[in-house]
Amino acid sequence: MIDFIGRYEFTIDAYLTDFRGKATLPMIGGFMLQAATKHADERGFGYSSMTSQKRVWVLSRMAIEVFEYPKNDTVMIIKSWIVSVNRLFTERHFAMEDSEGKLIGFARSLWASIDLENRKPTNLLELDGLSDYVYQNQDCPIEGLSKIPALKDNYELATDFVVKYSDVDINKHLNSMKYIEHFVDVFDIDMFREKEIRRIEINYVSEGKYGTKLDIRKREESEGVFILEMRDGDTNVCSAKVIWK
Repeated sequence: MIDFIGRYEFTIDAYLTDFRGKATLPMIGGFMLQAATKHADERGFGYSSMTSQKRVWVLSRMAIEVFEYPKNDTVMIIKSWIVSVNRLFTERHFAMEDSEGKLIGFARSLWASIDLENRKPTNLLELDGLSDYVYQNQDCPIEGLSKIPALKDNYELATDFVVKYSDVDINKHLNSMKYIEHFVDVFDIDMFREKEIRRIEINYVSEGKYGTKLDIRKREESEGVFILEMRDGDTNVCSAKVIWK
């Protein structure tokens, strides 16, 4: 059997960095999704295997903590492994290192599987081999996934946008990392000069569809802690909690 933990290397090219010459949070998240995809493919429950069963993976929740953002022309190593599987969800963890093996971040994620035709959840316990790769002997020392409070009052409308071609994935819905990209863009560039986003927690509630106008609400809960909400009219599409350090 293949190892429980997958190890994947990514080069931080200049086009993946911001004005500080550091990898952006959406780019790091994108690398994590690549690592998850490769890990699943190598173990027999990746995209091709799932679509042959008329299923597809859906990212439900994620928390990313970055202690040190990798710089341009450096190598980032992402390790990924499965922590648990039940009927509706599987939890996957990530560890991020620099080329010297120094830990620079961790992440937790929760995934579901839906039927490609009716878009309803499928039973993950029916997937052959998935439970065989559950591994709980690797540390992921960050807080777990928590409930993000709803923004019912005392918020500001930070921005709005229409979901366009470059935003959507293979299902013509807002790409998982595009949610993060639109969320971090509500903050002024001066904040990035002075601080960094230490943690983002995101809860994918529903699918942002192509051509839809989405609003982003924002509220500062305490110093450096923000709650964000992406809405399609009265429908909450996605919620996030962002912590600056």
